[in-house]
Amino acid sequence: MTAAAVHSSYVQQLGSSDPDEVYGALRTIKNSVIGSSSKKALYMRLEIVPAVSTLLADAATSARSREQATAIVGSLVRSREGGAAAAAALAARGVVGALVGQLAGGDARLVEVTERALNALLEHRETLAAAVAAATEGELVEQVLAIIDAADVTALGAQGQGQARVELAVLIVGRLCDSEARQYMVANTGVIAALVRLLLAPRAHWRLQAATLRALSALSYENSEICLALGAVQDGGVAAAVLRLARAGDATLRLYACQVAANLSRMRAMAARDVQAVAVPALVRLVREADGVAAVQALGYLCHEDADVQAVARSAGAIDALVSRLAAAWRVAEGDFGDAARGADEARAAFLTLGTVVSTNEDCRRAAVDAGAFGHIVRALGHSDAGVRAAACLCARYIVRSVAICRTHAPESGLLRPLLGLLHDSSADVQATAAATLVNLLSDFSPLRVEALKLGLLPTLVQLLDAPAPAVRRNALWAVRNVLIRIDDDTRRAVVDGVGVGRLLDLAAPGCADTAMQEHAVGALRNIAAESAWGIDQLFAARGVDWALDMLARLVAQSSAQTDRAVLVHTLYLVNNVAVRSDSRCCDIAGHDALMRAVVAHVGSTVAEVAIAALWCVSSVASHSRDDGSGASVHAPALRRLGVARTLARLLADQALPLDVRDRVKSCQDYFPDESDEEE
Repeated sequence: MTAAAVHSSYVQQLGSSDPDEVYGALRTIKNSVIGSSSKKALYMRLEIVPAVSTLLADAATSARSREQATAIVGSLVRSREGGAAAAAALAARGVVGALVGQLAGGDARLVEVTERALNALLEHRETLAAAVAAATEGELVEQVLAIIDAADVTALGAQGQGQARVELAVLIVGRLCDSEARQYMVANTGVIAALVRLLLAPRAHWRLQAATLRALSALSYENSEICLALGAVQDGGVAAAVLRLARAGDATLRLYACQVAANLSRMRAMAARDVQAVAVPALVRLVREADGVAAVQALGYLCHEDADVQAVARSAGAIDALVSRLAAAWRVAEGDFGDAARGADEARAAFLTLGTVVSTNEDCRRAAVDAGAFGHIVRALGHSDAGVRAAACLCARYIVRSVAICRTHAPESGLLRPLLGLLHDSSADVQATAAATLVNLLSDFSPLRVEALKLGLLPTLVQLLDAPAPAVRRNALWAVRNVLIRIDDDTRRAVVDGVGVGRLLDLAAPGCADTAMQEHAVGALRNIAAESAWGIDQLFAARGVDWALDMLARLVAQSSAQTDRAVLVHTLYLVNNVAVRSDSRCCDIAGHDALMRAVVAHVGSTVAEVAIAALWCVSSVASHSRDDGSGASVHAPALRRLGVARTLARLLADQALPLDVRDRVKSCQDYFPDESDEEE
């Protein structure tokens, strides 16, 4: 008999009706697979998973056989090569539920082996997805909730079997909350009250507190309803406990407490002053002291789109700490024993969080530059990991939002050439973030715009307009749009010839499925027409005058609720630019009834930026004087017939009218000194 046949016979014996034969086969299999990857792979091929799963699900299986079967489960899922596949297969057969059921038993040795096996299973993301699919909805949660509810909180102060069992049950709850649907499934079982009871237990062991905070973090992540429910428990008792634990001596406790605080803060379920005073400094300290990326990511999440928190983070030393983490990430990956994967993870997390901290605050951006962030960014743009390259681009993008930095530090940083090189990157994510970073560097105030064009930027952007990835196309067009701001005529002609006005008109036309592309196309047309009669001629020649006017009319006729507001505002300013720069095209605009009615309709818009843009259009059309020397407006009578003068008077009478709109109304009213001769 071959060796494979012998092992196959052991698997077959697991179906025997003789308990001793089953136990003997299990013990032999266990001794074979422990420490042997090849034997684990062999038994997986011999269908060990169904056999072991059946035994664990059978209430008649003896405790000693359960112990052996559970040890086999733990060994199979610890394999580097096939552990994840084994975990998913076992969980799909209901093994997780069976093991959780064993935790409630009284056999101390079996419970200990079960805890080890469950911990090994839960290291794999695939486990719980398969476990939930294998169980009735909520069944697994109810099993672990029963363990939590049975816990005596007065006896949980020492590390022992009872405490470890509850800790494992709590960890399973947290691992289950990997989607909004599962968060609600878990919450609906009443687990929130059980977790709060553990959190507020006066003498709970720190490991159990950490597990409870970790579960609450997963349960509340990006879920406003659950965050608000937690924040309201016991009149803020949970929030107070979280803040207290954020000051704990143990780094793990502080981290998980800060994660919960970040969740509550983002959903406005915790007072901002408490988060800023406690959680932010605690996280910055963890960024300095703790290994791994969890603290760095938590700080980034807490600072996301919150200028006040970003400022507090800067004051607490977050920027210096993050730049130091970047330096440490390079050291981790270097040398004969360097860990490239870990170094890439740390660099990626540090860049993303640093980008978040500097995203809205000018002082933060200056602090990042002073701390040497540009040197790390330029180095990362050549990194072998695409995620690191993309994260570095994103960080640079937020830093160069500063006009002062664009004018001074960016040209000296060495950023431009590697950034241009990334437009040809094999990763679409890297291409998209590189193009987005260039958007700020191509504005008229940046010295790098001319250099970028000399280095061949324009043909590359034109090529990227046909890229497969939508984000790459959008950001490439956005960069083209910025190149056209206050540019010389030769460059304007080169851009128009390269991109094509016809393409921009097609992208700008109503019905474009990609509103971001539409916005950038209309913005580019606006810039083409801003300072150039030649550009206006190109705009109307590409598809014909009637086609261009009809397109403008349809875009302006849409309400700001029907289309992207930015598209509407850009279109109104495009009409304004044409009216200012070209007498003949202004006549065409004034004579297009649908277009002018649409423009006038927006004069009374409750959205200030829309109303101001429409008022500029009216002023520019009305500003053209007759050739008879009278100084009278050519188009004011037509505008009067559309009710402009009366609308302006009504707006001025509105005491609640915003000041910037009121100023524009007064300027526009100079062309309509009275309300006479108006027709509806």
